[in-house]
Order: sequence, then structure tokens, then C-alpha cells
Amino acid sequence: MDALRYVFVTCVVGSLWSGTGHAQQPALSGVYAREGAALAILEGNEQTLIQYEATFPQGQSTGACECTFSVREKKGTGTWILASVQPEKTWTLGLEFGRLRLKGPGTGCCGAGWKGQDSFSRPFTQALTACKVKTRRVRLQPLEGAAGSGPAVPVGTEVQVFASSPPPELVPARFVQGAEVLVGLVPSSALECPEEKREALAEVKALAGRWVQVRSEGKGFVLEKFCDSATPSVMLKSDGALVVDFGQESVEGRVTAAKPGDSGASTLEVAYEGGSRETLQWMVVDAKRSVVRVKGGTDYFKQGELYVRDSARKGIPVRAEPCDEAE
Repeated sequence: MDALRYVFVTCVVGSLWSGTGHAQQPALSGVYAREGAALAILEGNEQTLIQYEATFPQGQSTGACECTFSVREKKGTGTWILASVQPEKTWTLGLEFGRLRLKGPGTGCCGAGWKGQDSFSRPFTQALTACKVKTRRVRLQPLEGAAGSGPAVPVGTEVQVFASSPPPELVPARFVQGAEVLVGLVPSSALECPEEKREALAEVKALAGRWVQVRSEGKGFVLEKFCDSATPSVMLKSDGALVVDFGQESVEGRVTAAKPGDSGASTLEVAYEGGSRETLQWMVVDAKRSVVRVKGGTDYFKQGELYVRDSARKGIPVRAEPCDEAE
């Protein structure tokens, strides 16, 4: 007679750092990315951290999500209940077949206009970044814990991190030592990470400069001047550094690849701070007036925006928005 087999499922609820356990090596740790968004999972024995970064349309501008969660409860194998620094706000991560689906109120770390959910294909698109601890007495800090309250990580130790560019003050990190897998937040200043490879992109150098948004009007173009915001612009440097100014907010990124196309067009692969990525088509609309159309992605550039090179804007009329005079 075959021996009976018993499967014991144990749910551990308690201190984030009490004990180390002997869980199997996490299968979900990594970065899941699509155009305009990234989701990083750092799974440990006693705590799992999730970082969500995204941009989304917000009226005439673009909003941004910068969210950090810890997994509060795992319901079976299909749903994780997430906790944030706002305890009254409940988020969930659905572990669907071939897809991860994030749902939540959006308030706090995303703001008004966020659609309330996002999804990412499985498996992950890239591994976490391997960095080394370069300062002494670095501790893995729980999401809701006080600074320095977690376990110490020795100088020179390799940790896995979700490293956006530029990195925030605290970054999620994962420390693996045998069966012990610890996760927490560490100061980015305490880490030494490999620098992203910078390729000399001749295509980018030709496009480098400041570009100011214009609107098509009749057979020409017009520059719009607003009362409560600046005119949107794009600053592209010859080394690939990119700043997209939406008028009231801005986002930094970097062109990681550029390919020439037909009729002076270019295809730019852009990685933004927070890990989100998108592909932009940079197309010449009026070569004589140095006007281009930037189109692509799923958010701000989805419909295509027109820009004129700042040094060639002379002669384009300015339409100023009527402003209320101060009392």
C-alpha cells in the first residue's frame, strides 16, 4: 500500500524579520516592463517588495506612478494583497497565467486620471540589477519600518536591486545568501552599480538640442504661451540624455538606441526614470522650418506632438492664453 502523502501549507504572519525560513528560490523576482511602465518584484523569505513605475495621460499633460508595496497576504496562488505606506489604500496583484495584473485606487502614488489597473506579460523581461554595498552598516529597511531597523548587510556584499535612472533616495534590494533571502529598502548612495553602457549615437547627435512644442494652424504653425504652465518642450543631449517637459511636470530618460528611417525619420528607444520604456518615431514635418513630429508609446506621444527646434523658432507667431490680472 502506497504511503499517504500530506501537503502542509503554512502561512507565516508576524515580524518581517523574525527567522529566515527555507523557502524555495523565488520564481517571480525580476522586472516586468512594457512601453510606459515597469513592475519590479523582489521576493524574499519574510517580505516581498513590489515597485511600480508608470506614466499615463492626465488631461493635456502626463501623470506618473511611483509606488512601492509590500505583500501583506498571499491568497492561494492567484492573488497577492499589497500594503503601502498608506495603510487604508488596498492594492492587489493578480498572478494570472502569462500575465501579472495590478489593481488599486491610484490615489497617493499615482494621482488623478490613473485608470486603476495595469498588466504585464510573464515571464519577466529583465533580471534585477546586481550592485555591491560600498558603505558600512547598511541595513535592509522594511517598507513601513524606521531607518536602520532591518538586518545589516556587510560592505562588499552583492545585492539585487531595481535601479531606475536617476535612482531615488531609497531603492528596493534583495540579498541572497544560501537559503536566506532578505528584502528591504537601502539608500542608493550606499550602492555601487554598473553604469549603463553609453553608445555614441550619431543619430542622436543630429537631433540634439531643445525642441519646443508647436501647433499646426492653417499652412503654418503657432507657439502657445500659457498662464499657469510653461510651453512643453523636449531637451535631447548628444549623449542620449532626455528631458520631456510637459509644462508643469517633467520626466527624465535616456535614448538607449536610435535607428535612421526614411525621409529623415528616426526611431528612438527611450528608457525613463523608474524603468518604463517606449519607442518613439521622430519624423520631419517641415524641414525648412525645423519642425518634427514625435509619436509613439501609449501616453503623451500616442497621438504625435509637433516640435520646432528652439534655435529656429524665430518667425513662428505666439498665441498667448488670456490671463486674469492679479487683484
